[in-house]
Amino acid sequence: MPKATSDEKILREAGEDYLETILRLEDGGSDVRSIDVATEMGVSRPSVNKAIGVLKKAGMVEQKPYGRIHLTDLGRAQAQAVTGRHEMLKRFLVRILGVDPVIADTDACKMEHVVSEETMAKLAGFVDSTLEPSS
Repeated sequence: MPKATSDEKILREAGEDYLETILRLEDGGSDVRSIDVATEMGVSRPSVNKAIGVLKKAGMVEQKPYGRIHLTDLGRAQAQAVTGRHEMLKRFLVRILGVDPVIADTDACKMEHVVSEETMAKLAGFVDSTLEPSS
């Protein structure tokens, strides 16, 4: 398997951040618009439009011209996976290492994109066996 270039990694990470944001907005009961994603992420609308175009080509989102953005089943599954990694990493950083929650959230957002499945599974097992379920 060819190694991803730094540009491909950046695009993948950004795409995952967009998927995560769209999931959060959808789960909040909102019809998701480009402006909502831009506001939530602190990026420009042209940046959102470019990212949505990439995600549409990948089959992760659907959007009619100037319409609402919706995750496809594939996009929702990917967004939930990223969100799960984020929450597990944040839980580890806060509850095991004692990192400030704001810093942990920022760090988890960076880490969620690069941690391997094997490491994530072992970390999740460790956290689950060490901590009581969080409320």
